[in-house]
Amino acid sequence: MSERKEPGIFGMFYSLRNNAHFRQALALIAIILVGLGFSLLPTPYGVSPKAYPTLGIFISLIFGILLKPYPTVVLTLSGLFIAIIAGLVEPNEGFRCFGESVLWLIAFASIAAKSFVKTNLGERLACFFLKKTGKNSLSLAYGLVLSEVALSPMIPSNTARAACVSIPLAVSVSESLGSSPKDKTENLIGRFLNLCNMQANQLTSALFLTSIGSNPVALNMMAKLGVSVSWGEWFFMACLPCGLCILAIPLLMYFLAPPELKKIPQAVAIAQRRLDEMSTMKPKEIITLCVFICMLLLWIFGDKLGLPTAVVALGGLCALLITGVLSVDDICGAKDIWNILIWLAIFILLAGKLTEYGLVQYYSKILNGLLQGYSWQIALFIVSGIYYCARYVLPGNIMHACAMFPAFAQLLIACGVPAKMGCMMLAFITAYCGYVTPYGSSPCPLTLNTGYIEQKLWWKVGAISGIFYFCIWYFVGRLWWKVTGYW
Repeated sequence: MSERKEPGIFGMFYSLRNNAHFRQALALIAIILVGLGFSLLPTPYGVSPKAYPTLGIFISLIFGILLKPYPTVVLTLSGLFIAIIAGLVEPNEGFRCFGESVLWLIAFASIAAKSFVKTNLGERLACFFLKKTGKNSLSLAYGLVLSEVALSPMIPSNTARAACVSIPLAVSVSESLGSSPKDKTENLIGRFLNLCNMQANQLTSALFLTSIGSNPVALNMMAKLGVSVSWGEWFFMACLPCGLCILAIPLLMYFLAPPELKKIPQAVAIAQRRLDEMSTMKPKEIITLCVFICMLLLWIFGDKLGLPTAVVALGGLCALLITGVLSVDDICGAKDIWNILIWLAIFILLAGKLTEYGLVQYYSKILNGLLQGYSWQIALFIVSGIYYCARYVLPGNIMHACAMFPAFAQLLIACGVPAKMGCMMLAFITAYCGYVTPYGSSPCPLTLNTGYIEQKLWWKVGAISGIFYFCIWYFVGRLWWKVTGYW
């Protein structure tokens, strides 16, 4: 009988490496070490001793979200607890952070937007645009893009728009036209349509204040710098540069990933067939459409009536609840939205503390010194370019805003860039640049999982289109803001 051999040190390590608890413990140790490393940095002159410990918690949370040993809510709540125990945040201040109006705007509007999925109104609107435009591959792509434009001001989450409406629709249309990665026919038209759909999802996020959660977050940070922007002003500043980018999407994708199928008269029939399946508009669809039209009008003119955007969102949600379009279960079941509200509140609190303790100003002064001698136009180009490139490292629109917006906004103002223009440039970049990587924004991995776009092509398209869009925002946008009196 052969003697059983004990596993060697390498065998034990291999078995541990494949153990979920062991990997979780290693990730947690790494997070703690990163936090301690930043916390122990020497405090510069004029900066509060609390600054670097706060930065340590902030960076460790970002690092933790990347490693994901625990859910984001668990990590951020733990970070808040440590910040309070360490005396970096007062207990009352820590609990008050959940009352920020920007959080409730995101929560109320996002829950209300669930009515688009529940009533099929979102899919109906998208199919309507496809029916009107789907005569060839290029016009079909414009139909998908226009449906994103129509839905973006009313569904304040690019993830919700992508997961519930645009990605299923793009995949369905592609498969109906005989293009599927399962059959190795993604190049027929599916790759082209899904690229257009993904980029439209990102760029329309910059067009309206209520298109994505990071926009109200950026607006909240601007207010702390003395910059205020209304819903209508946001759209007015974005309409020309963003409109040009949106119009260019199908043409640019047609050049970078041309479809093999050019003429597709059956696309109109596909859209019409789906509309026929949904039959006429149901009462709840009509109610949803009317409620959101009223919300849009109040978001545009609410400032004159003294109605904050969060109050308008609350009113719309109440109307949908009272009319029975949504139920209390829809509110209680919106776990994804409540999760975002919790961890976002803590990130905003810590980001504000970094400014309060003087760390943001300290590094802004250092960077400002490096940019001395340059005109503010050049400084705007360099700083916004660095801010854009940071998206290759920082996934997620909201994380990007929380981590970098305060410092870079103050830097632009210190360099002489007109405050509103500089802040809005950063806010627009935060909203639209998620397409640069397959992990840049939540809809990106969802699109990648369809199988229509390979990663190599994604990186190539992201880099080339990114340069193109950035130039439009910088040159055309700056000219537009000059003509309209923002500088």
